[in-house]
Parts: sequence; structure tokens; C-alpha cells
Amino acid sequence: MSFGELMRSAPEIARPMVERFRSAGLGILATVRSDGSPRVSPVELMFVGDGLHIGMMPGSRKHADVARDPRVSLLTAVADRHDLGGEGKLFGVLRALGGAEADEVLRSGAVAAGLDPEALAGSPVFELLIEAAAWQRVEGESWVSATWSSAGGVRRYERLGPLGDRRLV
Repeated sequence: MSFGELMRSAPEIARPMVERFRSAGLGILATVRSDGSPRVSPVELMFVGDGLHIGMMPGSRKHADVARDPRVSLLTAVADRHDLGGEGKLFGVLRALGGAEADEVLRSGAVAAGLDPEALAGSPVFELLIEAAAWQRVEGESWVSATWSSAGGVRRYERLGPLGDRRLV
């Protein structure tokens, strides 16, 4: 599912993620290394049309990872341990873009970032196709989570305090 489809299906999860991604200017991407271990890298994101897109440097290790195994997790950045404004997590696969579609996304991303569009021409660019998502935040004494998956739709959970039981709400 595209990010736009997630926005329409689960706006309470997608909308705060957009705010976090835009305010930080980046996300944290987890890929799968060739030995199966995780690799975590900061990435710049582009929202173009319905898609959430990620560009990469040609020949980078994360590019090699996703060329081999497109499964990824994308997390919103958190400032520090006192940042209780919420955190988002997306799980899915990256779809490589090519031709005119890739050119349009790269051009839009470059213009939005104040860069020369020619500077990004030919860079690998991907759309994140979302299989599951979560938004978690602190409300008073409770840790509140909203999750979405294609199988289960939106579910809401609450945990009172850091050690409290998690319950469906």
C-alpha cells in the first residue's frame, strides 16, 4: 500500500508521521545486510503524489542491501530520551523506480530541498510499499499505540506506566 493509501486508511497513524518526517528532514531506515543482520542508516525522504520515496547514493551499502532484499523498516527520528512527542514505524518493501517515474520523484525532491535537479539525476530512488505501521506516544501516565496492518486494520493499545499491562482499547 502507498503512503497515501495509509493516510486514507489510518490517518491517526500516518498524519503525525508526516509531521515528524518533515520536521526532522529525515528518517531512520533499517535494511537487511547480506549476512542477515540489520543495517541502520539515516535517509532523506520525499513525499510525491501518494508515495513516500527514499533516494540513495549509487553504490551505497544500503542500496546494495535493498537491491538484494527489499524488506525495510522506516522510523521517525526522535530527538532524545525526553522527546515524548511520539514515534512512528513503517514496515514494508522498497519498490525501485525507473524512467520517467524516477525522474519526476527526483526532480520534485531536489526542488523541495533547494537543490539542482540535475545533481540527483540517475540516483536510485524507491517507493516504500507499506505492509504495517505503528504510531506510539505518551499521554499522561499512559503509553498509547495505534497499529495498522493489512490483515488486522487499525488497533489501539494502551499501557499504564512503563511496566503496566498492554491492553486493547
